[in-house]
Amino acid sequence: MAEYLASGIDISQFNGDVNIAALRGKVDFIIIRCGYGNNYADQDDTQYWNNVRKCQAAGIPFGVYLYSYARNQTMALSEAQHTLRLLQGLQPLYGVWYDVEDATLPDGDILINNCLTYCSALKSAGYYCGIYSFLNWMQTRLNSPRLSHIDRWVAQWNSQLDYEGAGMWQYSDRGVINGKIFDLNRAFRDYPAIIEGKDWTDMTKDEVRSLARQEAQAVYDQNERRYPTIADVPSWARDSVEEVYRRLELTGTGSEGQQNIDASHTYIRVMYVLAKLLHKIDEGDLQKELQALNQLDPPQPGTPAP
Repeated sequence: MAEYLASGIDISQFNGDVNIAALRGKVDFIIIRCGYGNNYADQDDTQYWNNVRKCQAAGIPFGVYLYSYARNQTMALSEAQHTLRLLQGLQPLYGVWYDVEDATLPDGDILINNCLTYCSALKSAGYYCGIYSFLNWMQTRLNSPRLSHIDRWVAQWNSQLDYEGAGMWQYSDRGVINGKIFDLNRAFRDYPAIIEGKDWTDMTKDEVRSLARQEAQAVYDQNERRYPTIADVPSWARDSVEEVYRRLELTGTGSEGQQNIDASHTYIRVMYVLAKLLHKIDEGDLQKELQALNQLDPPQPGTPAP
C-alpha cells in the first residue's frame, strides 16, 4: 500500500457543532458534507457553512462532498447544481466528492452515467471532482472503464486498503479525537498542490499509456535519426564516418548512390572510434600493442598464442 501524505476526517451535521479550532495539529484536512440530493435549500447540510467558516478560521484545508440520491442524469445534474451553489467563492483544496452509496441508487449504465454527469459538471466549473463509495461498489458497480479517469475515495474500515489507485481511503468510522468520534481518512495524493496547480486530467489510463508511447517513440526517432545523411554529421566526425563507410563498404539505408544513414549521436561516435581503429591497424600500432600485452602476460605452456 502506498504511503499516505495527509490524514483527516469527514464531517456532516450528524457530528453536531464540531470544535474545529481544537483539531489544529491533529488533522491535516477535513471533508465537509454540503448537502444531499437535488438542488433544494432544505437539503443543504445544516452545519455546512459553520464548518466551512471554522476551517477557514483554523487554517485547515477542506474538501466537500454531496450525498447522492440520483436515479437518472437529470437528478445527477441537479445534484451537481446543488453542489455548485454551495461552492460559490470557495476553493476546496481537498476536492469535491460525489458520495455514491445509497441503497436506492440504480445500477448499470444509469449509475455510471449519473457519475459522469455530476463529475463532468463540477470539472467544467473548475473543480477537482472524484467519487466516494465503499469497497464492494468500487470493485463492482463502479468498476467501469468509463470512470477510470475519475479519482476514488474508498471506504474500507480495515487495517489495509484492498483497492489499487485510490486517492483517499476512509479507514475507520470510529476514530476518536478530543473525545469525539469521527470518520478517519488518509490521502495518498497532494491535493492542495494538484488543485492549486490545476494539474489534473480527464484522460483514461489507456489514453495516457498511448500518449506516453507516442511521445517516447517521437523522442527515440528524433535521437536515432538525428543525422539523416553523412552531410548532416557534425564536422568533427564527418571525415571519419565517410572513411568507415568507404573502407568497410557500408551502403547506408538510402537508395543506391545516396549516403543516407539515419544515425544517432551514439552511432556517430562509434564510427569515429572505428576510424581511429582503422588508422591504428594501418600503422601497425595495434599489432605492436597486442605484442606488448603478450610480453607482460606470457601464455601458459600448452596455451595457444593469440
